[in-house]
Amino acid sequence: MKKLIAACALLTPVLSCAQDSPDLGKQVYMTLCVACHQPTGLGLPPVFPPLSKTEYVSGSAERFAAIILKGIIGPITVNGQLYTNVMPPQEAMLTDEKIAAVVTFVRSNFGNLSSAVTPEVVAAARKKFLDRKTSWTEAELKAWPEDSVAGK
Repeated sequence: MKKLIAACALLTPVLSCAQDSPDLGKQVYMTLCVACHQPTGLGLPPVFPPLSKTEYVSGSAERFAAIILKGIIGPITVNGQLYTNVMPPQEAMLTDEKIAAVVTFVRSNFGNLSSAVTPEVVAAARKKFLDRKTSWTEAELKAWPEDSVAGK
């Protein structure tokens, strides 16, 4: 496994390790996301929201990537329940490949059946919101337009 990770680090400019390693998304999830969203993806009400069958997971891939990049601040209602914690931004910690891998992992687990997301979708979101200095609010996320193409 260490050789695979080392190979991915060396080859990232040439190919997408997220697509070559189906376990990368699960690894990222189990390292960074599991404490709040839990191994089941059900979260910890009323503090950390679920990732199971929510509009934020199954909706716009760009929005989901942007959430991971910039985080969320303020109260947010998910599946009819209010959550009051903060999700910190991960843009400095995670590469586009790792974000694409974890988004794809979440969108295809925990009862979710959404399409995979490519590193290019994440890179475009990173570039689009590069100058944004604050985390997203619920109002901004609710107003997000749906993607015109699945997985984008």
